[in-house]
Amino acid sequence: MASVDPVSGMPSETIERPIDANRLAKLEEQKGRADQLKASIASETGQAVLNKIEEHLLARINQLIEGDGECRVLKKLLTDMGLTFSAGEMAVKNLMRLVAKKGQ
Repeated sequence: MASVDPVSGMPSETIERPIDANRLAKLEEQKGRADQLKASIASETGQAVLNKIEEHLLARINQLIEGDGECRVLKKLLTDMGLTFSAGEMAVKNLMRLVAKKGQ
């Protein structure tokens, strides 16, 4: 297994090679786009878009769960055992947490 540079997360042999101007420009461009995305996500409009995505994703996941007979049965078994939860809500919250983490 190739060794990994702990700072960049890239393969060590990639880091050890001299960085050419084109590669450096591409990396700077990627960083600029990442910074722009972070700013967009943090904005009021970005948050509104994320909230709409969250709503639609939750509705779709719940629709898929309810449309799948096996999922309904498993959910009913858990409910009968006294466990109440929303699998769709849990999934969406975890996904949105990842988005928020990415935006920091």
